[in-house]
Amino acid sequence: MLNIYYRRILSVSLVCLLMVSSVYGEINIDGILDEPEWSDAEAHTDFVTVEPLSGEVAKYSTEVRIFTNDEGIFVGFINHQPASVKRVHRRFPRDARIQGDRNIVSVDFDGTALVGYDFTVGSANSQQDGIITVPDYSTDWDGTWYSQTSADEDNWYSEIHIPWTVAPMSNAENGIKNMKFWFSRIVYEESLRFAFPNAYYSRATFLEDWHPIQVKQVKASTLDWFPYLSHSTDLSPDGISGAGDNFKAGLDFIWRPNSATQLTGALKPDFGQVESDDLVVNFSAFETFVSEKRPFFTENQSLFSSIIPNEDRIIYTRRIGSGPAGSEEGLIDIDIAAKASHFGETTDMGFFVVREDNSDDRVSGNFFSSRLQRKVDDIAVGHRLTYVDRPLLQREATVQVADATWKRDATMQVRGQILYSNIQQQANSLNGEQSIDSQDYAGWASVHFTPNDNWFHVLYLSHYGDEFDMNDMGYMKRNDFSELYASTRYSQLEYPAASSLLSSFREIKYGYTENTDGDRLQLWFDTAFEWVFRSSRKLEAGIGGNAAGWDDRITRGNGVVAMPAQYWGQLKYISPRGDDYGYIVEAFFENDGAEKLSTGITFGQKIFLTETLTLGSRLTYKDYKEWLIWDAEVDQLAIYQADSYETVIRLDWYPSTKQEVRLKFQWIAIDAETLGSYTLDGMGRLDQSVISSSDFSVSDTAFQIRYRYQLAPLSDVFLVYSRGGFYGSESGDEGVSTLFSEGWQGVQVESVIAKIRYRF
Repeated sequence: MLNIYYRRILSVSLVCLLMVSSVYGEINIDGILDEPEWSDAEAHTDFVTVEPLSGEVAKYSTEVRIFTNDEGIFVGFINHQPASVKRVHRRFPRDARIQGDRNIVSVDFDGTALVGYDFTVGSANSQQDGIITVPDYSTDWDGTWYSQTSADEDNWYSEIHIPWTVAPMSNAENGIKNMKFWFSRIVYEESLRFAFPNAYYSRATFLEDWHPIQVKQVKASTLDWFPYLSHSTDLSPDGISGAGDNFKAGLDFIWRPNSATQLTGALKPDFGQVESDDLVVNFSAFETFVSEKRPFFTENQSLFSSIIPNEDRIIYTRRIGSGPAGSEEGLIDIDIAAKASHFGETTDMGFFVVREDNSDDRVSGNFFSSRLQRKVDDIAVGHRLTYVDRPLLQREATVQVADATWKRDATMQVRGQILYSNIQQQANSLNGEQSIDSQDYAGWASVHFTPNDNWFHVLYLSHYGDEFDMNDMGYMKRNDFSELYASTRYSQLEYPAASSLLSSFREIKYGYTENTDGDRLQLWFDTAFEWVFRSSRKLEAGIGGNAAGWDDRITRGNGVVAMPAQYWGQLKYISPRGDDYGYIVEAFFENDGAEKLSTGITFGQKIFLTETLTLGSRLTYKDYKEWLIWDAEVDQLAIYQADSYETVIRLDWYPSTKQEVRLKFQWIAIDAETLGSYTLDGMGRLDQSVISSSDFSVSDTAFQIRYRYQLAPLSDVFLVYSRGGFYGSESGDEGVSTLFSEGWQGVQVESVIAKIRYRF
């Protein structure tokens, strides 16, 4: 029987459903371009081929039409695709990779080439959106926009409405905005992309190359409220998870007093797991990175995007609500959060602040970040500040960043940052009586050089001081190093008509890294090859190596280890894209800290049972010959022979355009038997230990069934069942059957969550 809370949630859902409309002004977003405005709209037909990047006239004619009114920007695509060319017409969840024919509208609302917004519509009206900040792309952002598609015998159509309030933009003094647009189309069956104008991601001037369009700016203001109700029930045996029954209510809001300014706030935001994270078994010395899924942190986050080329992040929002880095605090509720941004003609600024719940003596924190950026001609400069205060730890952490981007010309872009951290901590019993007064610097610079569409070169230099630390609010894999990295890529964009190949590329990467003591950590190279066939089959290969050097992290601060040379390689085959059954096969080999090579194989498949029902799976097996890891139980190194298994099974079903049913199962397991136990001699080499490390077996499972009903954009009802199990032993030889059954039966978490979030 449904809990009373579930009945209330479903009742509210039905009321909200009656309020949904698909008519915006005088334009009905139905995928049919039959309103008079479309006849008078600005039209563009000069699409060229950009995948492969040949610049040739598009194989199939494409027409895009665009006009604006008081409601926003309206874009319509007419995609000619004769019946002889298969249309890959599949439905996918919001923000999933759309493996089918699709249209993309990319908009630079201020025309400054600093940030672009992507709006992607699949032929079955699947939606994906994202933010472009060259050379980065993030799908974390979710905007409120509308689309629909239709088709006839020779064409398919998409109709898109982008409201003025979807993203902040500066106010034009004369009321005329100089925006820039890039329109593209994917013919999935043939691995082709057409675009207008002739612009592409690999070029240094990608954003600058977009097509300028002057539009009359509409002064728009909105106030959107997103209240939510959720109820979770703990079903685990004897309440193992300790969650019990939990009822929550809270509120998000977005206020846009004008086009240039936005304030986003949240009171008691619900960060419940309606979207499960992937399982990861991590035996390395480095923290696992987890992507963001929470609405407050994904809504219009472009101003605060802070990805460093080595994948570090100055702002890592998953740090907020999860306790200090490296702690076992678990999730911490958030009391209040606010974020503001303002975009000017040449200067943008913003800040956000979050306060965690400090009840129950949790090690909670207060978080603040600000961002200022200014662009003049070809140079953009900016400043970023992050500040974290954890009162119970008596710890304050500040990071300041100065950054610059210079686009020298159409072929070269130079980027860089200087970072400074200041950590102050007073000793007390909660921080292990550790007093800290630490300041240090980090910095990096990169040069992207693209002399033409065939060649692409990158040079990257970085240095992190040994006391530099931005992990209180950011994600930093490590400090205490200097690095040089370079790569050269050559793309062959055209082949003779008789060739079975459509395009290919060859790439070589190489780098050198040492710590501040002068120990060489890496001297490596890596090669990559890819061949795309006209049939849309794809073949990938690569091989690389790292010279003998040192590892100063594997022992967790207990010495530097002399490492032998390491090698790796892989060969991957991807079946034709448009088939209803697709698969990937990959064979690989690599060293794992010792001398013998490990081998493995991955097999992934996806079956499109219907256009609305997809079954997929991925299986990976790895045979570790000599796996060197740290044994924290006895504080020493050990080498293992191990068998590793990883399975992912996913079923996606879309009963209607507003409904989604998803089943996801993941299993990771390892059997590991000790080959040797080691301490370090005075030269950092392995020395046999008198203490034997133990064999081990682990098995981790996660299962989730999620039902989602979309009431309106960014307004949903969720019903979610989640189950997680874990098993561990010192056997090292449990076998597949035992690992699977014990991992499934060892229930650690089992719950049901019902949630509604609605935009008013």
